[in-house]
Amino acid sequence: MPKENKTDKIELKQNIDIIFNAVEYFNTLGIEILEYTDGSSILKLPFDKKLTQPFGIMHGGALFSLADGACGLAILSTMKEIKPFVTAEMKINYLEPVNSGDTFAYARVLRKGRVVPIEVELKNSGILVAKAISTYIILDSKK
Repeated sequence: MPKENKTDKIELKQNIDIIFNAVEYFNTLGIEILEYTDGSSILKLPFDKKLTQPFGIMHGGALFSLADGACGLAILSTMKEIKPFVTAEMKINYLEPVNSGDTFAYARVLRKGRVVPIEVELKNSGILVAKAISTYIILDSKK
């Protein structure tokens, strides 16, 4: 089995960045990549009044999207070659309201394989504001 070289890793990282940044939805929300390594990722979502519900609290859908994006990036970081994948299910518990500052998503792949469980914590000002667990399926790229 050929050994992965530094050039392959740089090319894969460039492809991951291109794929993630091509998701206009994430750009619309303002989600930013901070870091990703083998099986984990950190994303940031700055507070924006456009993402709030009527009471000035960040909408749960925006936080859910942040968590989903972090999970997707964590999966991409495990791949030696990019393959399509989908969210099979995701459950999120909202623990604290978010009404200012930046929210960070910390995702971690729990097991690699075709079916990938992932956990993600959302924190704002160091406070756990939501926790999610999800399952993704890596698709056969030949279909």
